[in-house]
Amino acid sequence: MNEFPVAPSTAEVSHTWGKSNITLIDVAREAGVSQSAASVVLNGARSGTGVSSERRQKILEAAQRLGYRPNALARSLTKGRTNLIGVYSGRSRLDSRNSFFAELIGGCSEASDEFGLDTVLHARRDPGALLSFVSNRLLDGLVVHAPAGDLILKILGEFRVPAVAVADVIEGLPSVVVDDVAGGALQAHHLGALGHKSVLVKQAQYPPWSAVARVGSFINTAESLGIHVHQRHVAQGGEGALDTEELRLLTAGSDRVSAIVAWNDHVAQSLCANLDSLGMAIPAEVAVLGFNGFQYACWPRYNLTTINAPWADVGRIAVRHLAALIEHRSVPSQTIVPVQFVRGETT
Repeated sequence: MNEFPVAPSTAEVSHTWGKSNITLIDVAREAGVSQSAASVVLNGARSGTGVSSERRQKILEAAQRLGYRPNALARSLTKGRTNLIGVYSGRSRLDSRNSFFAELIGGCSEASDEFGLDTVLHARRDPGALLSFVSNRLLDGLVVHAPAGDLILKILGEFRVPAVAVADVIEGLPSVVVDDVAGGALQAHHLGALGHKSVLVKQAQYPPWSAVARVGSFINTAESLGIHVHQRHVAQGGEGALDTEELRLLTAGSDRVSAIVAWNDHVAQSLCANLDSLGMAIPAEVAVLGFNGFQYACWPRYNLTTINAPWADVGRIAVRHLAALIEHRSVPSQTIVPVQFVRGETT
């Protein structure tokens, strides 16, 4: 018969919680040593106090008997570190359902473990809410996903907190980005090789630096290949919507647009669904390209032709650079992570 652990009694629970009141003085008294000696062993305090192996063992055993837990803030004051970093987005809330954030944060978390760091996520749009964390040095550093004019940059500069920008280049901060320029060029060469002569580009309504770079590269490369490009912006709240002018371009006879390039995969997926609902065959009548290369695990989506951008690698590299900055080591001003063309079923 299977046995299940018995829940602790009320007395046991109360006793466990009571241990949180144990102080460094209590441990020192229990071990028969000075408070400075206990601090050196348990909190890593810097002092001239020498601690023998025998006394160190007594201190550790006393701490274990009493259930002593070092105070993280007090330890940070003695060591100058909290081993806590933050991930901040000034563009949108940190939503785990958003594949970009899921991959980026996953990479940050993995590298944080590598360096013994804990990571907190800032999910508000107001960077002022981070002020107390930054001003009190509760964060050793910050991974930043934000536009160039975000208030967080002023706060970081004022309090001299190490920071690394991700996805979009921010002047004055080390930045880790994917190769948007190469990605845009790969999209254009693919459509050129397939014989497309007129294409539609759907750019973000308020494009970040990365979107400007990838779309600009696509347009420049496409035009050099003799492809005519029509650039339009995504309507707010209607990523896959096609307005009257765009529908005209898709049905304008021999000169009609035969392919659509979206600034990211989400827009590309939405466009495919809308084109499908209009009875337009993909890719026979209209080819569709995305950018990001996300592998969706829920509801059916189209197998996109896209550019695979390794956002998890971006997160890992950003944290590694941040760890170096915290240790007062230099890092590159810009790190560009390679992308890869992925041939799907939409071109």
